[in-house]
Amino acid sequence: MTQFILTKNLYTGNTLIDGDHHRLVELVNALFDAMEDGPGGAPLADAMNELVAYSNEHFGREEAEMRRIDYVAMMAHQTEHAKLLKQVIELKKVLDAGGRINVPALTEFLGEWLRSHILGADMKLAVALKQVRAADPQPN
Repeated sequence: MTQFILTKNLYTGNTLIDGDHHRLVELVNALFDAMEDGPGGAPLADAMNELVAYSNEHFGREEAEMRRIDYVAMMAHQTEHAKLLKQVIELKKVLDAGGRINVPALTEFLGEWLRSHILGADMKLAVALKQVRAADPQPN
């Protein structure tokens, strides 16, 4: 199955965000691998549980950074996070109930969401974080 690749253009230049994205991509790819192995079963459930848990952690870290700098686009960014998390949790419920999913559609959706979110919202956040850091007086 196609794997999501964190290409050079998807690096924000922010160590915290890029590190989280690296782990998030690993988990998305693990989910893709588990879906390829077939519907249901422990590997798929485990991959989905890890993706949901880590997404929550990652979004929490980003949102803490947004609060710290009083980020102007925080509400829109949080809304994107909440929407994706809701969709992934709904998918998890379907899988937990033994339902089937359209694997190609899901891989396309997750890959496109990651790509567009990083290139849009996360890049803007990284720029804002860099500007705040540049404006802070450096200790001697």
